[in-house]
Amino acid sequence: MRAYAHLQTFNPTLGKFSTWLYQIARNTTRTYMAKESRRPPQEDLYEDETLEQRLPETRRDAAPESAILAADEQRAVREALRRVPEKMRTALALRYFKHMDYQEIADTMVVSLGNVKTLIHRGKAALAQELTPQPGLQPLAAGASPEVQQRELLCL
Repeated sequence: MRAYAHLQTFNPTLGKFSTWLYQIARNTTRTYMAKESRRPPQEDLYEDETLEQRLPETRRDAAPESAILAADEQRAVREALRRVPEKMRTALALRYFKHMDYQEIADTMVVSLGNVKTLIHRGKAALAQELTPQPGLQPLAAGASPEVQQRELLCL
């Protein structure tokens, strides 16, 4: 369909028809795969299972200790984020709180796409450094080695 719709753009002096057609198929597949990777995985329900049983408890009294731990972790991440340099913090906030893609961040911050990638990578590393457990404090991933903790923090 896409090849037929864009048939007028084919230029035989630039290459063979099969190459042009293959490139369209390749780009379509890449676009589809990129969209699929951003979607949450769908899980089927068993015959005797209802949607209410599958959803996590959201009531306040369901698991107060887990809510407190989650709030403490969020507060620790936000405090550590305040200590990250401003440009890196801005790039991280746009990416993970505003859910912008790299090009949108580049347009918003008026920097190049490569600069955005660098800022986000270095920002995650700086955030991981800020979240490194201090002596006497509870680590985020209790019982994990420092290398595992570092990798977990870089996956934020």
